[in-house]
Amino acid sequence: MKRILLIIAMGIGCMMSLTVSAQSLTITGTVKDKKTGDALSDATVTVAGTFGSITDASGAFTVNTENLSPPFDIIISYLGYADHKESVTLLVSSTIDMGEILMEASFLQGNEVVVTGSRVAETVQQSPVSIQKINTLSIRSTASGDFYEGLANLKGVDIVTSSLGFRAFNTRGFNSTSPVRVVQFIDGVDNQAPGLNFPVGNLVGATDIDLQSIEIITGPASALYGPNAFQGVVSMATKNPFDFQGLTVQLKGGNRNLMDGQFRYAKAIGKNKKLAFKLSGSYSSVKDFEASDEITNRYGDFTTNQDLSAIVQGQVNGPDSVKYTNLLAYLDFNKQAYPGKIDITTPGYMEKDLTDYNTKSVKLGGEVAYKLKDSLQVSLSYKYGNGTAVYQGTNRYSINNITFHQQKLELTGKNFNLRAYNSIENAGDSYDLVFTALNLSKKGVENYVKNYLTTYFDTLLYHARGGTTDPSVSPGEAKDWMIERAHSAAVAQAGTNAWLKPGTEAFTNQYNAIVTNANLSKGAKFTDASSLQHVEGQYNIPLKSKSINWITGGNFRRYNPQSYGTIFRDTLINRADTLENGAADLSAAFVPLSVWEIGAYTQASAKFLKDKLNLIASVRADKNQNFLPQLSPRASLVFKQNYHIFRVSAQSAFRTPTLQNQFILLTLGQVPIIRNDEFVNFRLEGNLLGHTNLYELESAKDFVQLYDSTYEYNDALLKTLTIPKLRPEQVRTIEVGYRTSFENKLFIDAVGYFNNYKNFIGEKRVISPTSKGAVAGEESGSDALITGNYEMLQIPINSTQTVTSYGAALGLAYYFGKGIAGNLNYTYSGIDSSKIVKDGIIPGFNTPAHKISVGISGNKVWKGFGFNINYRHQNKFYWQSTFANGWIPAYGTLDAQLNYAFEKLHSVLRIGGSNLLNNRYRTAFGSPLLGRMGYVSWTFEFDKW
Repeated sequence: MKRILLIIAMGIGCMMSLTVSAQSLTITGTVKDKKTGDALSDATVTVAGTFGSITDASGAFTVNTENLSPPFDIIISYLGYADHKESVTLLVSSTIDMGEILMEASFLQGNEVVVTGSRVAETVQQSPVSIQKINTLSIRSTASGDFYEGLANLKGVDIVTSSLGFRAFNTRGFNSTSPVRVVQFIDGVDNQAPGLNFPVGNLVGATDIDLQSIEIITGPASALYGPNAFQGVVSMATKNPFDFQGLTVQLKGGNRNLMDGQFRYAKAIGKNKKLAFKLSGSYSSVKDFEASDEITNRYGDFTTNQDLSAIVQGQVNGPDSVKYTNLLAYLDFNKQAYPGKIDITTPGYMEKDLTDYNTKSVKLGGEVAYKLKDSLQVSLSYKYGNGTAVYQGTNRYSINNITFHQQKLELTGKNFNLRAYNSIENAGDSYDLVFTALNLSKKGVENYVKNYLTTYFDTLLYHARGGTTDPSVSPGEAKDWMIERAHSAAVAQAGTNAWLKPGTEAFTNQYNAIVTNANLSKGAKFTDASSLQHVEGQYNIPLKSKSINWITGGNFRRYNPQSYGTIFRDTLINRADTLENGAADLSAAFVPLSVWEIGAYTQASAKFLKDKLNLIASVRADKNQNFLPQLSPRASLVFKQNYHIFRVSAQSAFRTPTLQNQFILLTLGQVPIIRNDEFVNFRLEGNLLGHTNLYELESAKDFVQLYDSTYEYNDALLKTLTIPKLRPEQVRTIEVGYRTSFENKLFIDAVGYFNNYKNFIGEKRVISPTSKGAVAGEESGSDALITGNYEMLQIPINSTQTVTSYGAALGLAYYFGKGIAGNLNYTYSGIDSSKIVKDGIIPGFNTPAHKISVGISGNKVWKGFGFNINYRHQNKFYWQSTFANGWIPAYGTLDAQLNYAFEKLHSVLRIGGSNLLNNRYRTAFGSPLLGRMGYVSWTFEFDKW
């Protein structure tokens, strides 16, 4: 009745006056549940087909618009409720008060408003791309208790877990612990680590209680988002301090010493409430699962051949020169008594002996926003993050006290947005676990050699003196039996206390010396103080026709990689500027590195056939300092017939080689390459300029093995190689989709796609001769291989073959009534990698062919009671990476949450767990087996404080 009177009053007023044309307009109201009368916060208010506002904690909203003339619709949407629609045909005032809006529980998916897909407000159903949205309620009700882990339940999405503190988002194949083919934004800010060029999950991201929504594009998006929006986009939006005021506190605890505390406080101040601020923060810690595979996670176990005779001879110039001079005089008369060469096999160290599995994360944020006028707002924000976790890349790394700082200045108007931000990272006390073990084992080898030689010569001289230790007795001639007994005694004693045992003082002292030393020949620490600066803007071009939308924008970015020579080619200018331990002096001068990139885009859309047909075309041009310009076009068609929406799109995307692809210069230690007893340097090298003087790895192996077994010198077996400089990776995608909803109960979202990759970037291992003047393909290069003067390089290269992948996804959601809804997501992924293998590239698709997720949830199904249960299963697949290769077995995991809202206490209690059946599984080969996690959380929300 109130609605009818409101519309009648409008009509009467208009008949009594002239129609009010385009003007400023304020729309207000309060949204509540029709049955319970509870306020519905975070409901979406859409005005005239564009995003308007979000209801606050009390269900209230205010929308201020300009140049809006009737007719238009006002639509209020909320997950689990039927849409409320109000049509406005005439205006009598500049203010519309919709009063109390009572919404009925129902089910509707697909009408959520998103902006990521096309950079303009549109519903999920109308979007031309594969896009999914998670709102505040879904974020907090995630069955597993970790919203980032819960993203794996979405169709087309994979979450790869290096550790509980380091999860990586991937989509549409080529899964990796380093997700360089997707981008992740938080409030429009690229959340990548500037030196790594990929997002570090949510280790230093947003807090649960400050998140308003998450929008996810599964598929290429370079046409609007530029470099590296190659296979997907994650866009997180935090809560605006004007719309979400008050104090929120959340406490969580669970097994494995899980502790998590979060707070958020926001308030608008001043007479006209034009100034608002918010503060947020969190602290979390948990005992991580151990990576405990006896082979993959045992580091520093190797066999080395030591020339003991050469070591003894080298000691003549050492501190015990007199002692060794006498010993060598004896050996000159008894040459058969030289100790010779021995093989030493080190036991290595398990990962648990080398790192602290106490994962920690600290996040702090602040924002100040000011409304210059209703449609013009300026804001300044700052985010700080500090985290400790284990990360898996080329090796496994202990990320200790990694720190991020982000500052953002933003100006938002009715038709435009300007944003500038700065991101700075610092690796803190981080170190390489593999190098830690290698250098601990090297110390053990030194101890082993010392023990061996001491026991060998003591035993030999004992027998040579006739079984006496009296030094006055002249040693006699060494006999074969004496030498044999000396070797036997040395073997028996050499390992005694040679290998440093975890927990001992000797181990701790050596360990501390290694993890704080950035000289990788002795240490394991890496230094990274990289940063990036970014400026961007977008303008929505006003047009008279409401059927046409046109936007344009652009950005400039500068990367400043700074690793002090521990990761990149920013090495010391003067190689002598080192500290006593051999590490670089950070106060010295280093080779400077920086890279800029610039891009611009435009997009136009037009509706035809009474808005049934929507055509969208966009194109973007990008230029990176080190590469040729890239063009990313996209064309889409969306057709709506009743409740059926069909879409088809064709687009091109690209990925700029990462800073590591371009500049990395990292020695990975000694590994056996050609001979079982021979170790050579294994080094990663960037490929900005290309590489020459190389042999194919397998051909070098065949050549040396033939020579070792037959002494046949057959250089015809050798294949030389020249690697051209790296080029950006490109993909062309055809995508077809269908969405529909039936009777406000069933929602269907289906998609199929086909990808063609060109210049696919992978890793190739090659052999390079290191003798002075040695040239691959000439006799000098062959001689270098025979004499062991070579090294192995792992170089990023472009495939000369076209790589194809394809897949499909189906999402079903059904509303059963009484607040209960079910969902099913299925994903199929496939690849034809037969061609890429010809280039010797590791494809690393790392994706199960089939994955399914089934869930059921309820919101306030009885009083304040709600629940969320989800089961996910995926097939086995083969994992390939530079760290380790192996099968990931099929697994299924069950997550569940029960929650109860205490309205009078302004709080919600949640109890739940992930992997409740404790089916231990891993998502990447070499990562830990994940087990059960249980939790209890209590969230308190106060309108005022």
